[in-house]
Amino acid sequence: MAIKPEVLTALLQKDLAEAGCCESNTLFPGISVRDTFAVSIRNSLTKKLVSNVAKDADDKALNKFLVVNEGCKNWTLRIDNSKTETLVGLLRQVLYEFWYKPSATCKGGAPLFDHPYDILEKGRVGPGSNIGASGGSFYAKLFSSRLTCSDPSLYFWYKRYIRSFPEFSNAEIIRIQNYGEASITSSSRLSFVPKNDEISRVICIEPTLNTFYQLGIAHILEDRLNERFGISLSSQPFKNRDLARLGSITDGLSTIDLSSASDSMSLEMLRYFLPADFYNQLIKYRCKSIDIKGRGTVELGMVSTMGNGFTFPLQTILFSCIVIAAARFRSNPIDGKGSDRLWGVFGDDIVCPREITADVICLLNTLGFTVNDEKTFVEGPFRESCGADFFNGVDIRGIYIKKVDTPQALNVAVNQLIRFSTKSGIQLRHTIKLLLSEIKVKLFVPPYEDLSSGIHVPYEFVREHFPRNRDTQSVLYELWIPRTKYLRIKDQGFILCPRGYKRLIYNPSGLLLSFLQGEVNGCSIGVRTDTIRYVRKRRSSSFWMGRGVSERDHFDYALDWQRWESVVAEYIER
Repeated sequence: MAIKPEVLTALLQKDLAEAGCCESNTLFPGISVRDTFAVSIRNSLTKKLVSNVAKDADDKALNKFLVVNEGCKNWTLRIDNSKTETLVGLLRQVLYEFWYKPSATCKGGAPLFDHPYDILEKGRVGPGSNIGASGGSFYAKLFSSRLTCSDPSLYFWYKRYIRSFPEFSNAEIIRIQNYGEASITSSSRLSFVPKNDEISRVICIEPTLNTFYQLGIAHILEDRLNERFGISLSSQPFKNRDLARLGSITDGLSTIDLSSASDSMSLEMLRYFLPADFYNQLIKYRCKSIDIKGRGTVELGMVSTMGNGFTFPLQTILFSCIVIAAARFRSNPIDGKGSDRLWGVFGDDIVCPREITADVICLLNTLGFTVNDEKTFVEGPFRESCGADFFNGVDIRGIYIKKVDTPQALNVAVNQLIRFSTKSGIQLRHTIKLLLSEIKVKLFVPPYEDLSSGIHVPYEFVREHFPRNRDTQSVLYELWIPRTKYLRIKDQGFILCPRGYKRLIYNPSGLLLSFLQGEVNGCSIGVRTDTIRYVRKRRSSSFWMGRGVSERDHFDYALDWQRWESVVAEYIER
């Protein structure tokens, strides 16, 4: 039986009381660093724990989504003073400069893309669900499923484009023989995923070809983001964290967080601010409405939702341009993209110089976004961005336990709490002891293994039980690893699917393309499943502590590993 959140909370309170930590749930002037750790973990430990989901969790999420969508439909530009008018003009200018690249042959600059082929060249399918798809793999979606799209023109240009690639064209012919031409699905489909016990998270499932185009657009936008602003979505979270840390020390940078930002990009707002070409390209590849079970079809007032492939880069572009526009208003030249750039945007996580914060917030409000006051920090010693919390330069991020119903989830919780105890100097003996007691089979692994693979320990802890091989100097140990399910490609011309997985046709041209994509390994294709199953495996290591932890992991790069060894010895029996 899973541990109840209230039990964990009670044991944590007991640990914090025995450690002499303050009882406050909020930071206050003069608070010690050690007490900030206590405040942080007290507020975080069970906040995202999914154990007893409320019956109305989906309804709450749906109602919130519908309210935001209605707000998008009713958006109107409100300019109250000359300052707002100037900021609005500057933002439109920055967005124009983003979309139109300087060109010697095109007066005023060339748009980033203006033809479906530009997008299809970068198109791809993501790992998530799509309407009509028989699975989440590249092969299943494009070569062994009913293709879906929101507009016939998407399929028309897709077919014309793949004619230039004989194998791709042949794969589509085989698919058509089994499933027919693409189906027109004008609406996306609303779904829910767990967020916490109180409320779910809304996601939208898109037609397959829409996703293919949307992710192509995302690729182009991400390249332009890097070129124009020096923002790479793969590395920007780490830069934002470094900026948040700097802001907590100097008080010169603000961190801004928004509520429901991805759902608040109003169509009318973007129609006004974006260049017409940019706006028209976006709406061409979006779904205009969404199907909601029990509610029918609802028209979308937002340009896109989470589930749409270009939502995240579009957010990042819009908020980056807002920061640039605010800086220009204050004659603060921050357009540079070097390593010394003191601003950063990743989705709705915004870090900007403190002197332009009021102007950034003014623009955000004008565009219809809601600033989350609880997670926005303009002054003081605390800053938060991209999953890192800093107090006077110290990472005080708490631990968010999401599940405690499997041995792997318990391993994650124990490993995280031991590291938190190492960082903070606060003993969490009762909390960790309870979690350890629920793990029936304890597997001890090196600290560079995945958090779910076992309990991280130093080699000295297991030296007697895991002796080194005299010849290879390697250590043999056991760990939990996720079990991948596979589609088996048979010589007889069929594909053997795992139990519970939809049947797939044998499409040799599609299989060749999937092989070239790197999806086919030998005679199998790995597939994702909603439930992760783990198996015990043996693995050897010649340097148990040698690898440490990636320096890019903000939670661990500053960990004192000698102290961590002592903390492990305190909590875990040999």
